[in-house]
Amino acid sequence: NNGHNGTDLITVVDMTKAKNIAVHKIDKSIWHLQDSDRILKRGPNVKVSEAEALRYVASSTHVPVPEVFGAYEKDGFGNIFMSRVIGTPLHNVLYTLDEAQVERVTIQLSGFVRSWMGLCGDYFGSMGFKACRDIFFQHLPAANMPDREYGPFRTRTEYCSGLVDALQNSRPGGRFDANDAQLIERIRRLGDGCAVFCHGDLTPDNILVDDQL
Repeated sequence: NNGHNGTDLITVVDMTKAKNIAVHKIDKSIWHLQDSDRILKRGPNVKVSEAEALRYVASSTHVPVPEVFGAYEKDGFGNIFMSRVIGTPLHNVLYTLDEAQVERVTIQLSGFVRSWMGLCGDYFGSMGFKACRDIFFQHLPAANMPDREYGPFRTRTEYCSGLVDALQNSRPGGRFDANDAQLIERIRRLGDGCAVFCHGDLTPDNILVDDQL
């Protein structure tokens, strides 16, 4: 049960009172439902596994993440209803912070990353044993190359092979150049290891800071 009990929640939301707060993002998928002060993330690239990851982090760490109220996929669109986290994107304020504030942000973020990297799994992929969704696999295929998903993988060796496959799929005719060859060598040297929980797109634009700095 993903929290919607068979009801298409999008049909009971007044989208005339919703404000798009991701107009600068490629898929423009994040809406502020101003009548309920909640967030709807909706789009063809939104997956229920993201909601499962939020719930997992919330229950397993002290990292402040939105509370998920419902999540489902229908007609090629994913929908996640969640609480609104108050804050400003780090990207917008990073260059206005003084040295002490930057240090506090750095320490706090380091603690969050260590916290979720302490969560181990038995496969490499998205929550629920789904395909990898991190940025290395989210490319557009080159002309005449297949549009495909990668993973999940049972070992890091398999995961590294998947990275090489994704790289090849992004190159015209699947041909590597000299720079690719060096990158592939680095990937192959990663060796094996256990799977730990990671954030697939940890950028300053996806980190909110409050006014307590």
